[in-house]
Amino acid sequence: MRSEIGACLLGAALAVAGCGRPKPPGVTLASQVEVSGATTVGTAPMFAVSRAGAQAVAWVSAPNGGTDGRLYVSVGGAAPREIRDSLGAIEAHGETPPQLAYAPDGALYAVYTVAKVAAGHRYPVTALRLVRSTDGGATWTAPVTVTDGPAFGAHSYESLHLARDGTIYVSWLGAPDGVPAAPAAAHPARADGGMAGMAGMAGMAHVPAGAWITRSTDGGHSWSARVRVDTGEACPCCRTALATGPNGAVYMAWRHVYPGNVREVVVAHSTDSGATWSAPVPVHDDEWHFDACPHAGPALAADSAGVIHVAWWTGKEGAAGVFYARSTDGGRSFGNPIPLGVAKYSRAAHVQLSVRGTHQVIAAWDDGTREVPQIVVRASADGGVTFGARVPVSVAGRSATFPVLGAFGDSVVIAWSEESAADAAAAAHAHPNMKLPGAVMGLDSVGRSEVFARRGVVQ
Repeated sequence: MRSEIGACLLGAALAVAGCGRPKPPGVTLASQVEVSGATTVGTAPMFAVSRAGAQAVAWVSAPNGGTDGRLYVSVGGAAPREIRDSLGAIEAHGETPPQLAYAPDGALYAVYTVAKVAAGHRYPVTALRLVRSTDGGATWTAPVTVTDGPAFGAHSYESLHLARDGTIYVSWLGAPDGVPAAPAAAHPARADGGMAGMAGMAGMAHVPAGAWITRSTDGGHSWSARVRVDTGEACPCCRTALATGPNGAVYMAWRHVYPGNVREVVVAHSTDSGATWSAPVPVHDDEWHFDACPHAGPALAADSAGVIHVAWWTGKEGAAGVFYARSTDGGRSFGNPIPLGVAKYSRAAHVQLSVRGTHQVIAAWDDGTREVPQIVVRASADGGVTFGARVPVSVAGRSATFPVLGAFGDSVVIAWSEESAADAAAAAHAHPNMKLPGAVMGLDSVGRSEVFARRGVVQ
């Protein structure tokens, strides 16, 4: 990895002149740097920050930008370590990216999806795998399968969370064993950001899906039997999200499918370490009717006071875009949503959240209200009651998607996948038309995508 990443991306906090004067909450950003330079191309980035401030960044790359995905993890700006999996290619899809998390003891964990094309399946079958490093990312354990039952099935759109007591939680979407796999790599919209792109998923075959969770209390050596959290049907391609509150409660968010194909983001909670769960609570009644899956799951976080923060995207015409809401009663109800980036129409947007203490809330997403998506960020200094103006992060005119956040103190790092608008459009149009009988979806390729990042200070 290029040496400037350590200095510019993962180094000391950025100095900002004039911070002493009162200002609306916002983010001041340093120059953009290329994260995936060591692998030429890359996609599906992810960050992790330990309680002590150690920072790691990961992405997926493949030789010649192909489908043979490998995971690359850099800790503290060091050269990235390559992780391959004996089961097959690591998924290079931004909605189901590899997940990183630090344990309280400093160990670093990664969970990712392995995908392969299998006879008799229209979509790739997937497996969830975990690796661990106890020496700052220098070496990694052999991969282990997270789920019980057969390794391959419908296991993807995962989330990884390390609780304060060291318990490892992994959630995912998928059908029960023996049911055909969910469409793990189908893209719902034109990557060039065209407003008509959402129609690309219309008419897709219905696939039953559930939201599941498992946990490990011994560092990932053994895992509990999977628990189905949703009480009906989950939207099959919108990633899950996990958080734990200061009282130990576990929270899970996903997009639920209600009668009439109303697709709403919901949150459920568990007070017994994930063994049993409350009924899911809708974050807001978006009233979005859509006969497909938009590949845009929610973001979820819990602050040190136990406030639950949720951000999500909805495609409802007239009120389409990214919203934020919070709960002060442990996820039993949510306040009125705040529109972070909304217009009459919006392509699917992918939002991420970071919270620090009880005051700082940061949201970053790929703005789907633009013809070509651009990464933007907004910050709150009052716990999500109000947000400052949105700040553009990526260069306008290039297709920038699937941002992720890493935060420590007042510093924040935002990373994303980026390619030219022409390359993004070509990649989208190259996908098979899955409305046609007999069509088969192959593995995602990395293509010409690159991972970029900008570091900043939250004011």
